[in-house]
Amino acid sequence: MLILRTLSLRRKQTLIIMLTSSIVLLLACAAFSIYEVITFRNTMKQNLATLADLIVHNTTAALDFNDPKSAEETLSALQADPAIIGAWLYTKDGRSFAKYDRPDDNIVFTPPAIHRNSTSFHGKLLILCRQVVLKGETVGTLYMESDMRALSSRLWRYAGIVGLVFLASFLVALALSSKLQRLVSDPILHLAQVARSVAVEKNYSVRATKQGNDELGELVDGFNEMLQQIQARDIALRTAQDHLEKRVEERTRELENIHKQLVEASRRGGMAEIATNVLHNVGNVLNSINISTGLIVESVKKSRVSSLARVVVLLREHPDDLGAFLTHDPRGQQVPAHLAQLAEHLRAEHAAIVSELDSLRRNVEHIKEIVAMQQNYATFGGVKEMVNLVNLVEDSLRMNKGALNRHRVEVIREFKNVPTMNVEKHKILQILVNLVRNAKHACQESNRADKRLTVRVANGAGRVKISVIDNGVGIPRENLMRIFNHGFTTRKDGHGFGLHSGALAAKELGGSLTVRSAGSGQGAAFTLELPCPTQENSHG
Repeated sequence: MLILRTLSLRRKQTLIIMLTSSIVLLLACAAFSIYEVITFRNTMKQNLATLADLIVHNTTAALDFNDPKSAEETLSALQADPAIIGAWLYTKDGRSFAKYDRPDDNIVFTPPAIHRNSTSFHGKLLILCRQVVLKGETVGTLYMESDMRALSSRLWRYAGIVGLVFLASFLVALALSSKLQRLVSDPILHLAQVARSVAVEKNYSVRATKQGNDELGELVDGFNEMLQQIQARDIALRTAQDHLEKRVEERTRELENIHKQLVEASRRGGMAEIATNVLHNVGNVLNSINISTGLIVESVKKSRVSSLARVVVLLREHPDDLGAFLTHDPRGQQVPAHLAQLAEHLRAEHAAIVSELDSLRRNVEHIKEIVAMQQNYATFGGVKEMVNLVNLVEDSLRMNKGALNRHRVEVIREFKNVPTMNVEKHKILQILVNLVRNAKHACQESNRADKRLTVRVANGAGRVKISVIDNGVGIPRENLMRIFNHGFTTRKDGHGFGLHSGALAAKELGGSLTVRSAGSGQGAAFTLELPCPTQENSHG
């Protein structure tokens, strides 16, 4: 079997066909030979039995009249059959009566004692023992021996015929297999050539030519489909890699310009509180942007494009028997499935990168909208729009998704149907983003293994309640009354602006922001309550 691994696919197929044909032909010839031997041995037994019956019939009178000479004359007729070695005629009491020895023979014929009626083979001899019966009474016994030269001669002739038939059949099978094996080997070798070309030239635009609608045709279709998917993913990844750095730089410049505009607008309006609030919330969004950018870069770095190179190296290790490697070797049989998985993985990577880039764009737009909203608030007041609060909650979770995942915080959603509300969307979003971010920090600082954040949206008593509940470090009872004060914070790197500005924004929306905590290590629950629109207000 080791030799087969070093042979080309065509030689393997030819060798397999010839071995199979030869073994089948030998088995057939062996079966015919065995049948012929059995048939010939039975024929010999029948012929010897017939001859013995004739001798017994002709020597009955000689035994009855005690005429040995007549019996020997009868036995001498056996010389017409050269296979008969000798014959011996006994009287009923076992005395020798007459005998026959084959003339010109070196074999010494020594008859044994009298046997019962039987015809059997012993080594290279056929032995017959037959009783001579006259009028129902046994008057003697005939013993005869015959050699197997006729059978040996016949077997030698069969061996010659079998050899000639085997040689002719072998040559015919060799000629046919050399031509017919191309039906299988040519498509595989063509596929191997295309795979080798892809591996060497890194050109995924080439395609294998389908030569039939059988399993090999399906393999070619699957291979071409994988090449097409890999080519598309490769192009998409290259495009994403080429434009990623440029787009990040553009977004960074935009953020810097927005930050400058924000500071300048706050300074001109004399609204330091608003500027601080905006900067804090922009920082939250910037954190999401940095996370999205990091995820994109990490995704590109961990791209499994390198796995394709390993598949190519594996294919290059079998340039001469690539077809057999793909069809017989366990590793080669996994190549098509591995390429399909790789193509699917690259598609998922591409979709993830596009999704993160879209998230990056939305976050930048959100920063712009925050600035615009704050500018409008400073001059003309808030801008209201119809908002689905559940979607708004999901946006706040999405903006903190990277940090939540990084610190392994489990998010539990308990959403009920609430009406669409005409409110200042970005004020609510700023509050929710800040609450989710604070809950993440509380879970992180608790060092718990089961960090959990529950977001609950409910409707009752004419108000919509949005609760952000964590099982983090909790809030001491003495701090509950000061938690919303300007500048108060329990974090080392905190500024004390987020919850204060959130409480003010909730009040401006006609609602409230409250907190509950059972104490240190018991977690905390912040609830934003907003008035539900009345039937009259909802219709205008």
